[in-house]
Amino acid sequence: MTNTTLTIDQALQQAVNYHQAGQLPEAEQLYRAILQVQPTHADANHNLGLLAVAVGKTTEALPFFKLALETNPNQAQFWLSYIDGLIKTQQFELARSVLAQGQKIGLKGNKTKSIYAKQVAI
Repeated sequence: MTNTTLTIDQALQQAVNYHQAGQLPEAEQLYRAILQVQPTHADANHNLGLLAVAVGKTTEALPFFKLALETNPNQAQFWLSYIDGLIKTQQFELARSVLAQGQKIGLKGNKTKSIYAKQVAI
């Protein structure tokens, strides 16, 4: 008898594989299944946000990005995805505020400079 139940890590890896292969409905289904078990799972939230952005639903992505960031503020990509989503939805003041918060805790690097350049341009 084999156990076909996936662990959270296995489900996340399979969801990422689907996501990378362009199988977005399958990826979304697994990300959502993970969040049913662990609603604050940072990677599943972030990746579900990325998936929403990929299909043009940036506004719907923002809560996923925000929760991922709140759950794991040490992950620079979570900051960048959330800030970029805020910019794309024209929430410029909030984007500036979040960028400033990130910089206070040490957010830096080329991607951050690119986000900052977008902020300066607005």
